[in-house]
Amino acid sequence: MNTRLINITLLIQCLCLSRGYGFTIQLRSELLAKNTLVLGQSSHVPVRVQALRMTTDAEQEASSPGDKMRESNGKRPSLNPTIINAISEALLIRSSPASEDGPMEVTDGVSPIEVAVAAGQLASSAIDKRAQTSTAVKGDEGSAFNQEESHLVAGRVVGVVMRWEGLEGILVDRVKGTKWVMKYGEEASFGLTKDECKDGCDKKEVDAVVKKRLKDDPLMRMCRSECLYALFLQTVEMPAMEKIGQLPSDASSGIDFLDSDRIEVLLQDGFS
Repeated sequence: MNTRLINITLLIQCLCLSRGYGFTIQLRSELLAKNTLVLGQSSHVPVRVQALRMTTDAEQEASSPGDKMRESNGKRPSLNPTIINAISEALLIRSSPASEDGPMEVTDGVSPIEVAVAAGQLASSAIDKRAQTSTAVKGDEGSAFNQEESHLVAGRVVGVVMRWEGLEGILVDRVKGTKWVMKYGEEASFGLTKDECKDGCDKKEVDAVVKKRLKDDPLMRMCRSECLYALFLQTVEMPAMEKIGQLPSDASSGIDFLDSDRIEVLLQDGFS
């Protein structure tokens, strides 16, 4: 599979969940005009978002080269570390105005299409790196992402990037609504600054501080990535799957890349 040619229809599917069919047709037309869409694909692709079994970073690291046990039991490596790292990189790019890696935020001068394509390219790069790592060691080729897994990685990365504002708003609200987080100054464990959780602060000043912190603090950036990804799964992907009547066989595993404290704060509606 040539991951440099990620099916842009997937990006359209992600956007369709929140922007409506009219926007979808416009987006597809513009992508076709730019020769970005992979031709030969059906233009009537249903919005299908499939879930993966949530596994931890430790499980990812445990998949050693030539892991015969994984081959025998059919267990696939977790997609979560790749997705979370890609989201973290997108946050870094968004926090670095001088970055040449493409826009990661919709602004007056940047269209949603540009951001979707840039996020798709970022996901494609992450998938390529995974493939290179897997093929570098004999016997570990099977750990490379297959087509379905690559689609999931791309769809989720793009889905989070296209919903920065909404997901970050939910994150702030849920942290602010939990007294112990504010009391013990644990905002950073959710990837937030203290000012983000205060009322009455100047938004432009807060945004500037947040971008600097995210640029300079990799741990905080990773925490924010994990939280935004978890909220995306809970508030976007799972409701979309339920709406179309598709329940993944591995959904019972839940979101286990978060510790119990963060799950309690973020996933207040259940899905954990």
